[in-house]
Amino acid sequence: MTENNQERVSLPELADRQRDILRAVIHEFISTAQPVASGALVRRYALPVSSATVRNELAELEDLGLLTHPHTSAGRVPTDLGYRYFIESLMPDTALQPAEQLTVSHQFQQAQRDSAQWLRLAASTLARLTAEASIVTQPAGTKSALKHVEAVPIHDRRVLIVAVLDGGAVRQQLLDLDQPATADELRAIGQRLTHTRHAADAATLADAANSEHGVAQQIVRALGRMLAETEAARASEVYYDGIQNILAQPEFGAGDPARLREMVALLEDRTRLAELLPPVIGEGEVHVAIGAENRVEPLLDCSLVFGRYGGTSGVVGYVGIVGPRRMDYARSIGAVSFVGRLMSDLVRVVGGN
Repeated sequence: MTENNQERVSLPELADRQRDILRAVIHEFISTAQPVASGALVRRYALPVSSATVRNELAELEDLGLLTHPHTSAGRVPTDLGYRYFIESLMPDTALQPAEQLTVSHQFQQAQRDSAQWLRLAASTLARLTAEASIVTQPAGTKSALKHVEAVPIHDRRVLIVAVLDGGAVRQQLLDLDQPATADELRAIGQRLTHTRHAADAATLADAANSEHGVAQQIVRALGRMLAETEAARASEVYYDGIQNILAQPEFGAGDPARLREMVALLEDRTRLAELLPPVIGEGEVHVAIGAENRVEPLLDCSLVFGRYGGTSGVVGYVGIVGPRRMDYARSIGAVSFVGRLMSDLVRVVGGN
């Protein structure tokens, strides 16, 4: 299921022949990046009509706002509305091929439990599958919540605090204790805190430290600081890959250098990538924003495809791609949807849901 980031647009009604011609124009333009002429359509798509008939239909599709006539070219290219019509009414099956699904699933099954590894894997997989730029955000709820605690002795009074958070994120911190503690004591503290402080956030842990004593109090205070730092840094926890893919596209290769630099700077600025995320998107849905539907000015020549992932605990992250409006929407939507489902499965496994 797809959605756009604006109110649903009103799409014109088309006759079967117009639908076939529009579909052919979009396929051809996605493939060649060149304006599409009537003669090319008749030759390459075996249309059972003359070039003159196709020219008339192209003119009608242009009048309906689905195609446009760039410069003095004899060919047409799709408009944002044309791409929207294609996605809503003409797009083929978006599922990846079974062999691709099997390969990607196997790669994710081999990933370790540390969420950073499968976030990087998701970004590289999406970039490879779509030949576009990928964006993957850290799974997060409204606040970071504690799931599991371990205190591992390192040397004398130094311990390694390991905290597993909802969503699978792992945080570690070395802590110098005010007094020595045995491995058994540290193990018992970790087990007790896992049980009694499960689902606690940074503020809850800060308060809880007042009721603890000695080594346990130091560990709880350290956990509170770790979660607070995690919440503060969440906006920058974004993984991306494949920016070079869209730079290789002909739309950008000969474009305005200043605009190109602005686009690349936006994609590489992790603190601004949150601006690209859809404000609302349901589980299992894929959000598609085409050209002018984007909220971010440097990407008005691009399209965005985003999905969400997460478990039943409200932990949510986003997977998506950015590319030219002339992207292969069926493959892009299929890749985002499939990787999103795999990520949801990982979050549920790590979270015990």
